[in-house]
Amino acid sequence: MSEFSSQQYDNDEVNRIIRRALKLKNEDTISHQDLIDTARGIGLDPQIVETAIEQEQREFKKESMRKARLKRRKVGFYSHLWSYLIVNGALLLIDNFTPGPWWFQWSALGWGIGLAFHFKAIFFPCRKKFEKRRKLRHHRANFRMCNQQWPQKFT
Repeated sequence: MSEFSSQQYDNDEVNRIIRRALKLKNEDTISHQDLIDTARGIGLDPQIVETAIEQEQREFKKESMRKARLKRRKVGFYSHLWSYLIVNGALLLIDNFTPGPWWFQWSALGWGIGLAFHFKAIFFPCRKKFEKRRKLRHHRANFRMCNQQWPQKFT
């Protein structure tokens, strides 16, 4: 009997061991049936594994969508920042070469306040707002599903 036969492994260790074994076999993936067979071999009900697969796919999709949304929002902020720098740089040059009192700082200050709020919203978001938006999207999706069940006579 092996010295490892009575050893227990936690989730992270199992994950690393399986990944290493696949790497040693020069494979990056495992087939659905092999996953079910492996789960059955360690005493897991295949239906539980199927449910876990569905949940994992949903969570992965949700996380991918969240990352894509965050990336779009960051790109929007950087676009806003570049606009701010270019326009206010041009206004500084115009103010510098025209006679009279300085006025450029007022436009830079006003727009800068808006830019600061944009920065805060992107990099330090309020969790309550995200939760509120998530609930609103959930309610809208439910509303759409309910409306799709009714016949559309005038479409």
